[in-house]
Amino acid sequence: SRTRMGSKICSAVILLLIVTLLHSNSCYGNPALHVSSKDRIAKGEKPLSDLPHNEDPLADDHKFDHEAFLGHEDSEKFDQMTPEQSTAALAKIVDKIDKDGDGFVTQQEMYSWIDYIAKRYVRENSKRQFNDYSDGKEDAKIDWDTYKTKVFGPSPGPHTTKTIERERRRWQRADRDADGLLSLAEFTDFAHPEEAAHMRELVALESLEDLDRNGDGAIDEAEYIGDMWSGKDSGEPEPDWVQQERDTFRSQRDANKDGKLDLAEVSAWILPTNYDQVDAETKHLFSQADLDKDGRLSKQEILDHHDIFAGSQATDFGEALRNHEEL
Repeated sequence: SRTRMGSKICSAVILLLIVTLLHSNSCYGNPALHVSSKDRIAKGEKPLSDLPHNEDPLADDHKFDHEAFLGHEDSEKFDQMTPEQSTAALAKIVDKIDKDGDGFVTQQEMYSWIDYIAKRYVRENSKRQFNDYSDGKEDAKIDWDTYKTKVFGPSPGPHTTKTIERERRRWQRADRDADGLLSLAEFTDFAHPEEAAHMRELVALESLEDLDRNGDGAIDEAEYIGDMWSGKDSGEPEPDWVQQERDTFRSQRDANKDGKLDLAEVSAWILPTNYDQVDAETKHLFSQADLDKDGRLSKQEILDHHDIFAGSQATDFGEALRNHEEL
């Protein structure tokens, strides 16, 4: 059955991988690897929504669906319109999703739309930072020395050596044509490696390195638990969920039962391949709105269920439509 992405993948981790490149409080930019393991380790892709999901088809709480369908920022503006305005605007969105213009939305078309919405943050975040490093020239390429200087300053101290080495390793992996420069597309892979297939092994390696405090090349149970719960150092009694995590480590994470996680086991943990959140949300929306069970949604079926797709409120659909011209 369909379940919330956060609990599906991260219930045993409690952490969320959001690899953002926000600027630090220093005078230089924040490098891609200046992200704590607590923010990095949980998963390989941003969830469709951080909200809980109600699986009851009769329930009227569809906030998760609204965020998955419209995006977080747009869904927060729902209260700005009446139900009538919302329905009218939703009709324009449906026309955009219906790429072949046959009057029906297929599961593939819905999948493409939700996938686009889910990855909008990655695109916008990468472009914003690329423009910063390239002085606003989107068709330019960034060289390593320019990036390093802007991020670490002209004279980085010895305490940044390890971080710079890791940045350089990621830079080289993202540089697909090996010309030493990163285009916008390559920089997107560099900034958000969890979204690029050829970068995901590196995500697992970086995560392992973050948690491997004793430097033995693996994550033992103490390191696994220690990154989630620091109560042991303060003498706090161990809560029930920590014991559940210990059980999860032993029964699920440690596949070969050697008492520690190697790179393959870390990859299986943070980059699971057996769950596609976009596919799950697409099928869920169809199960709610495809009343004639013909495997496609007419515009009327979607509008009749606008409470599922857009709620009784609305969003800034004009901005959404302008942003989605590339679909």
